[in-house]
Amino acid sequence: MRITATVKKRAFLAVAACLVLSLSGCIDREPVLERARKEAARSRESYDAAVKAYTGLIAKNNGSDSLYFELGSLYYQGGDFEAAVDAFARSADERAPKFLALSHFKAGNFQEALAIFDQGKCRDDECLYYYGLTCEKLHLFDQALGAYRAIKKQDRFFARAHERIGIIGRDTGESVGINQASPETAGLIARAPGQEEYPQAGALILSCEESIEVGADNTQVATLHYIIKILNERGKEDFSESHLEYDSTYERVDLEYARTIRPDGIIVDVGSRHIRDVSKYLNFPLYSNVRVFIISFPEISEGAIVEYKVRVRRNKLINEKDTVLSYPLESSEPILRAKFLVSVPKDRPLSLKTINAGYNTSAQALEPSVSSDEKRITYRWEFSGIPQIIPESNMPPDVEINPTILASTFTDWQQVYRWWWALARDKIAADPSIKAKVRELTGARMAPEEKARAIYNFCAQKIRYVAVEYGQAGYEPHRAEDIFRNKYGDCKDQAILLVAMLKEAGLNAWPVLISTRSYYNLRDDFPSVLFNHCIAVVEIGSKTVFLDPTAETCPFGDLPVDDQDRAVLVFREDGFRIQRTPTFAAEHNLVRQELSIRINDDESIAGKKAVTTKGMYEQAQRYWLLYTPPELIEQALKEKIQDISIGARLESFSAEKQGDLDQPVILRYAFSGPEYLTGAGNLRIMPQLVSFDSSLVAKDARRYPLDLALLDTKETVFEVETPQGFAIRYLPENVQEESPWFSLRVTYEKNKDRIRVLQKIALKKSFITQDEYPEFKARFESLATRLKQRIIFERSPQ
Repeated sequence: MRITATVKKRAFLAVAACLVLSLSGCIDREPVLERARKEAARSRESYDAAVKAYTGLIAKNNGSDSLYFELGSLYYQGGDFEAAVDAFARSADERAPKFLALSHFKAGNFQEALAIFDQGKCRDDECLYYYGLTCEKLHLFDQALGAYRAIKKQDRFFARAHERIGIIGRDTGESVGINQASPETAGLIARAPGQEEYPQAGALILSCEESIEVGADNTQVATLHYIIKILNERGKEDFSESHLEYDSTYERVDLEYARTIRPDGIIVDVGSRHIRDVSKYLNFPLYSNVRVFIISFPEISEGAIVEYKVRVRRNKLINEKDTVLSYPLESSEPILRAKFLVSVPKDRPLSLKTINAGYNTSAQALEPSVSSDEKRITYRWEFSGIPQIIPESNMPPDVEINPTILASTFTDWQQVYRWWWALARDKIAADPSIKAKVRELTGARMAPEEKARAIYNFCAQKIRYVAVEYGQAGYEPHRAEDIFRNKYGDCKDQAILLVAMLKEAGLNAWPVLISTRSYYNLRDDFPSVLFNHCIAVVEIGSKTVFLDPTAETCPFGDLPVDDQDRAVLVFREDGFRIQRTPTFAAEHNLVRQELSIRINDDESIAGKKAVTTKGMYEQAQRYWLLYTPPELIEQALKEKIQDISIGARLESFSAEKQGDLDQPVILRYAFSGPEYLTGAGNLRIMPQLVSFDSSLVAKDARRYPLDLALLDTKETVFEVETPQGFAIRYLPENVQEESPWFSLRVTYEKNKDRIRVLQKIALKKSFITQDEYPEFKARFESLATRLKQRIIFERSPQ
């Protein structure tokens, strides 16, 4: 292997030259660093020459086992493991399988390495060690332990294998109690209350310490330390694993320690077999940087404690130098003690804002204590006795009811604009394939709105949405051409493609950063990057239309509920605009049900029903019809008609226009049933046709407002055709109700042998405060009682 030896010799001489010159202090005519660079360059030239020579010899000799093996060895020693894999795979040399497996491992091809190791052709200490490492990478911990334990004591890899065995099991060989390991933690546990003091809790967060240090070098280290007591099965379910999401492009998770402390005080350490670091979006290579670090705690039981401490290191900040934080005070479980610390360079003080302070029922001090020195400012908060959030039905999202501290180093919105616009603007460009698609979708004579509609429909329906929350996969969007080619993207990528296509069609359009209802709404006086979504906006004449292409069943001009009534940041070429997305009126979100029933002479029935939807309900019904197998749709309808007639039979059903975003969705079905009326002698009682669902106001009082999310209108039209010999004995009175929260109209009409009943309720307010709730409840229950009436017929004797 003369060529390989020459390469190694030259590389060694280059390094040796650097060391000798550095240590001796000798002064040559060339600086030491320049000499080192030249030697390194010569080494690379020799390496490339060796590769060229080997490949030439292989070509002349039509391949050779020894030549392929030597070439593979050259690549292997040079760190080019993928090339080494190719060379070793072509060699029949008896040593090739070992180095092929090692090359696969070092190239990150763990499944391929495992397949070779499993063949058992290599059993020396190095093979066994890397076999164990490969199994660890694939979470085959028992196989890994078997490989490590097969390494003999005299082998050079024995010490390393022994260390890996300890790491996998965290087995120190003896039981250690928490009193011995950490008296402070032991004291905290000993003083901890139990289920009797906190009957609603599944677990108690005994201690929650979080600190964030922003470095002058524009890095950030977040340290998280939690101690949690498990009270019951719900606590076991919620805290037996901890999931930490991170962006592997810029972040690294370091676990300092994790352990379960059994009820008897014995510590069970978390080993590597209990830790997984996995891709969150495995099937979408564009977002492979979004990862989840998972800690699974062993021996979890009621009364056990889980404790862990991790550091998340970030090597790049937003805008290279800025940071944005949110610290919600309350959790789904009680927090007995919490500390929060933020340390920043002195030239980057935090802007702070507290929101939802009205829900700070435990009177926690939300203002920090601040200290500083010549270089840094430190903000500290300490809390105790934080109550848990006990959910209520139809309560506002957590971000609207949880007392929260917001922090940002941005000083104005122009900084935010300059930063993100620099990331996005060059991505908004149409390549030839996009231009061709725009020409295909639009015509020269199409009106601007028709063009916008056609392009939006394409992006919403043909570009697959990958639900990566804004910021999880980085803030920088991919190029429009990449998204168009791959036919999938996250929110910012779909918005960028949509904007690029709209601009190509000659329309004014821009990307928009938005916080949906589940996140912190933009506040004009608090510049930050607290966004979790990206959409687009287009101008058509004097009209501004917001578009969310991730909502594949949402028509042009409409928006998902979570996007409505939100303050947003629009990124235009000439600067930013803070605007607000629309809130749609009640008639925009419509469900209209038309049910006609014919009662036959034998009192069986034949019925038809049509359901027409608009707005949010159209989005939901379209989604159900598009993504539910027809058999399940049929089964759902069969179950639904049992509420009308026991033993009813579905005769047919059809859905219209569910794939056409420009047309309303209509669901129609026909059915028959053996019975409908309740008999009482000659009297026949109809089922209750109109009703109010009083479960909405089942609580006597509310801790949080009643949040109905949107304004809507619901119309129901019943038409009942009766046979001869039926006379009406009782027809309920019409009901008309106007309140601050809703309007209701119910009418009953008779025309010969037909009865028509109309119920229409329109919501005026979607948010009912705690103070309004008692009156709203009383009005609601009163109406539910008034509507609890039925039509009564009398059938003449036959």
